[in-house]
Amino acid sequence: MRHRFAFGAVTLTRTLGFVVLLALAGCATAPSTVSDRVFFGRAIPGGGEVTEVQWNAFVAEVIVPRFPQGFTIWRGSGHWKGDDGAAVSEQTCMLEVMHGPDPAVDAKLAEIARAYRQRFNQDAVILVRTPVEQTFWRR
Repeated sequence: MRHRFAFGAVTLTRTLGFVVLLALAGCATAPSTVSDRVFFGRAIPGGGEVTEVQWNAFVAEVIVPRFPQGFTIWRGSGHWKGDDGAAVSEQTCMLEVMHGPDPAVDAKLAEIARAYRQRFNQDAVILVRTPVEQTFWRR
């Protein structure tokens, strides 16, 4: 009898563990809202930088038509190490868009990145995606 009880306890423990894993797996759903930040370096390879006038034209011509419902532009200073090992410091603009899961948004962001790289001879544009919880305080 003792052996049978031990076997039952092990089986019960395994079964409960399996049920808990299934419950947790059900909680691992895709976030309902994500924040995409796209980083645009302003230094132009070979010299110079994207001017404020050029940046504003890019925003008006490329970003606004793809996200007329709204977005945020952040400005900052970026530091990184180039392929040649040299330290690089440059002004950076970041586009932030919050949205639900939507492949059309992914395509729009890829178009924006491609347009920036082509227009300003950039090596790369960086996208960072973060799940977010958003709250609107309204009147």
